[in-house]
Amino acid sequence: MENKITITIKKEVPREILENIFVTALEGGSNYWYFLSEDAVKIIRSVVSKEKNFYLSTAILEAILDHNVEVPINDAEDEEEVLGVLSKKIIQERLQNLANSSDYWALERELSEDGDAETSDVVFQHLVMEEIVFG
Repeated sequence: MENKITITIKKEVPREILENIFVTALEGGSNYWYFLSEDAVKIIRSVVSKEKNFYLSTAILEAILDHNVEVPINDAEDEEEVLGVLSKKIIQERLQNLANSSDYWALERELSEDGDAETSDVVFQHLVMEEIVFG
């Protein structure tokens, strides 16, 4: 007989928090492992022009959440290798998986607005690859 109780706690991840994660990861925290290919940038810019949103690090999230596009994320060392594909559905699923993992501390810090390059990188790696692969 097990002596533990399992519960599920629902939390909302505000768009602003996701934007903070993407900006911090894409502009510094994850630069050592990810690469956005020309094709990925074309996908993003096909639905979010530079005139509408100049900053690629926020345009990518806007493209995914508001226009339901799928954006491949490639390896910085092998730019042809796709490490994962981000979509609205995948982001939701992987945030849920992250909430149930030992790396939840990173998402919790982001949610409490105490995130940094390390926490954003951890969350972004989970979103792209569903685990910590680099660092």
